[in-house]
Amino acid sequence: MSNRLADITRPCTDKAGPHSMWLWFLARTGDPVAKLLEPGFRGDAYALYERMRSQGPVHRSRTGMLAVLSYDHCSQVIQDPRFSTCELPARPAGKPAPAPQATVDGPGGPRVKGFDPAYAVAAPLLQPALHQSAIRIDTTAHDLLRQHADADSLDLVDDFAFPLAVACLSAVLGIPPAYSARFAGICDVIGRPTHGAPSKADAEAAHDAHEDLAALVIRLEHERRQNPGGDLISRLTASRGGDKTGGDLAGLLDHVRRRSRQEAQDTGVAGRPGIASGELNLEEVAQVCRILVASGLDTATCLIGNAVAALEAHPDQWQMLRSAPQLASRAVEETLRFDPPHQFALRTPSEQVEVAGHTVPPGSGVLVMLAAAHRDSNRLPDPARFDLTRSSQPGHLAADGAMRLGNSLARLTGEIALRTLASRLPEPRPAGRAVRRPGGAVSGFIHLPFRAPTTV
Repeated sequence: MSNRLADITRPCTDKAGPHSMWLWFLARTGDPVAKLLEPGFRGDAYALYERMRSQGPVHRSRTGMLAVLSYDHCSQVIQDPRFSTCELPARPAGKPAPAPQATVDGPGGPRVKGFDPAYAVAAPLLQPALHQSAIRIDTTAHDLLRQHADADSLDLVDDFAFPLAVACLSAVLGIPPAYSARFAGICDVIGRPTHGAPSKADAEAAHDAHEDLAALVIRLEHERRQNPGGDLISRLTASRGGDKTGGDLAGLLDHVRRRSRQEAQDTGVAGRPGIASGELNLEEVAQVCRILVASGLDTATCLIGNAVAALEAHPDQWQMLRSAPQLASRAVEETLRFDPPHQFALRTPSEQVEVAGHTVPPGSGVLVMLAAAHRDSNRLPDPARFDLTRSSQPGHLAADGAMRLGNSLARLTGEIALRTLASRLPEPRPAGRAVRRPGGAVSGFIHLPFRAPTTV
């Protein structure tokens, strides 16, 4: 996993983000934003949010960036088309940055503005594919726990959350058994969190895994065109309509590579084939699947770990879930609010804008503090309390289309995971030291050991 400021894309480094030595100095002299952006940060992010919030709804950091902390102003920024995405230093190497878009997730469904057309087509197709996969994912969750029933402990990340997320993706994409080992290997490279900065070999492995995933999706897309099913690739293929790009698989993969390189140089999305009519072309099908794997694996794994940690710290809430397993969906939603995997996102304006009375010049950095926004006391009472009985709350802010897709997959995986754990664990008992992921942009665990379940 890359946490180096050098890994920010060049425009962000030049205009929006501080350089590493300056960041190090500012963090050592107490700047809260610099602390959050440091690669090895392991402190209390929520204490830093409250420290900044005590000065108002936005905080002007000595890094030159503006941190937006209130729910309403965060929503304003991520839905403003004048702001575009800039990569954060915590994005793992080899993982693609999502397009600059904005969504608000909530019980009433997503409210979308500036949502990339490819993601907009994919979003409603993902939901039925997820629901169709629920039984298979539920079976996998129970099987994973049974495999460790005789062990003293299991790691909620390595032994349960990550393999369950891989199984969920495999079911949703309709990966055939013949390709399951290949797909699991791809996921292991693309989605599993690693320690420290990646080596050159790690970066090359990530590049190869992304290309292998594109090739696999292209092959499956061809197969589903002849024999469609209810999986996401079949649904995305059907959305392509009459687009029959290419013939042989090698030519199609080369076509995807060329288009990806070309679109990386473009500044807009206007004029891409298939978009105006709501159809996806081949490279967009591959891109949606790639984003879902890269974003969905990470989000689902972090969400499950964060939920179990919060429930273990609040035994009354765990017992409430055990007595009413249907509250698993509530537990997922409360975790996305209380300790979301994606803590903040970086945006840059294309022109001068005003945010909470602060003038933001074009090209400067604005940190949308999603986790802080979800604990805004002006929006919900007692926001620092983890509570499954919250009757209403504002929709969860999602900074872009990739995050929206990742959250959708994480919701189903997390709900099944928590329902299964609640049925098998009378109480979650830690079996060792939990290890948090370093860096402030992503909240999750590298290791989360618990006593193995003893019930059947």
